[in-house]
Amino acid sequence: MQQYLNIFQHLATEHFRQDRAVSEPISAKNLTEVVDFSLGFEGADIDALEQAASQYLTYQPDSAQVDFFKLLYSGRNDPALFGDWITSLSNANMHTYQMSPVATLMEQELINQWNRLIGFTTDSKTGDGIMVSGGSQANLIGMMMARHHACPELKTKGSTSQKLVAFVSDQAHYSGQKAVNVLGIGTDNLIAVASDDQGRLCPAALSEAIELSIKQGHKPFYIGLTAGTTVLGAFDPVPECRAIADKYNIWLHIDGAWGAPILFSPTHKHLLKGCELADSFAWDAHKLMNVPITAAVVLTRHQGMLEQTCGGGGGDYLFHSDENAAYNLGQKSIQCGRRADSLKVWLSWKAIGNKGFSDKIDHLQDIKQSCVNTITASPELHMIGPSPYLNILFQYRPEAALNEEELRALNISICKTMQAQGGAFVDYAKYQGKTGIRLILANSDTQKSDIERLLSHCIKTGEALVNAS
Repeated sequence: MQQYLNIFQHLATEHFRQDRAVSEPISAKNLTEVVDFSLGFEGADIDALEQAASQYLTYQPDSAQVDFFKLLYSGRNDPALFGDWITSLSNANMHTYQMSPVATLMEQELINQWNRLIGFTTDSKTGDGIMVSGGSQANLIGMMMARHHACPELKTKGSTSQKLVAFVSDQAHYSGQKAVNVLGIGTDNLIAVASDDQGRLCPAALSEAIELSIKQGHKPFYIGLTAGTTVLGAFDPVPECRAIADKYNIWLHIDGAWGAPILFSPTHKHLLKGCELADSFAWDAHKLMNVPITAAVVLTRHQGMLEQTCGGGGGDYLFHSDENAAYNLGQKSIQCGRRADSLKVWLSWKAIGNKGFSDKIDHLQDIKQSCVNTITASPELHMIGPSPYLNILFQYRPEAALNEEELRALNISICKTMQAQGGAFVDYAKYQGKTGIRLILANSDTQKSDIERLLSHCIKTGEALVNAS
């Protein structure tokens, strides 16, 4: 054990150096020529294992650096990282209290606190929830609960002749498509509802789509809203959609995987106004709360619905009727084996409190606004969508007149060139026919100077690419 700890300490020290490149891009073909991926009959010595681990870290993008702007997470959360190490050391399983006593009560406290932030838990009512692997599973279970609400007999009797139909925004995460596939709803029965010029689901378009579905003899059962869309960071309007859901008796779910932490901030939580009106809610701790992947939760204001939907079996050998039976979380989950992800989230939350997350949100929103102001004032850079949250989508446009296809190719090349040169790691995305550079702010260490340096690099890279063409 000690020799592995020594190697780990050495590799971690090297990996966390601030002077290393954010990314070492390499093709899969070339990587197979550098790293020995083979497995064989004979085992390898510890030197070979250390080399493989070192190569893993070398070619793995360093999401802890301030120049990592590619995905909906970045930075390093030391208390959570410590919790991840302890979790692996203990190898707890979260199906019963007996196998994970401390982690179970930590998870219960986390669920209580998440529900209070949303408004599912108040002095007069108590919400429910279960930790899951990520937003995709949380959205899947949200849709499962919606199906059980609409057709509880499906759990025991299977498919029905009546076609069930779900509705999401045309800006929604693709996990909705995976969910209708897994649940047997069918991807043709997931309706993408038009969004407005702010990237938010349009309530009038939702009502129209539901009415059309009913006229066709179908059964609308699920409305999925997004709090923090992937491209723009838009927040769908909850109160208006709740009224529509009530009119047709449809389950209302919010995918808050990215945007939910806005609820920590008294200044900015208005973006999720009315979230307590939803039936269920997805929240990823491994995104803006910056906990190591994976850690997420699905929450509901309906006590007992998770167990009604997901529970069944295991009573003869696993879920014993003892004094701690009420703390066995396994019947609320679609998993049996489930990692104790609560420890890293709990330690992180314990370390900085609600205020720590609130301060992070406010700081990053301030950085965002400064970035938007700089882009707006720049003759070379142009916003191609609103930025209500921490997503910034902009385009480099040279003086030379280029059509949209040429601008798309140029902006993609800017992203790839900066990465190849060891600079900022950003992504690109398309919105309303225009492709631009998508900048995500998730690292609390980011300062305005980092953003100014990035934008300057975008302009210089763009100019060099144009001059070279």
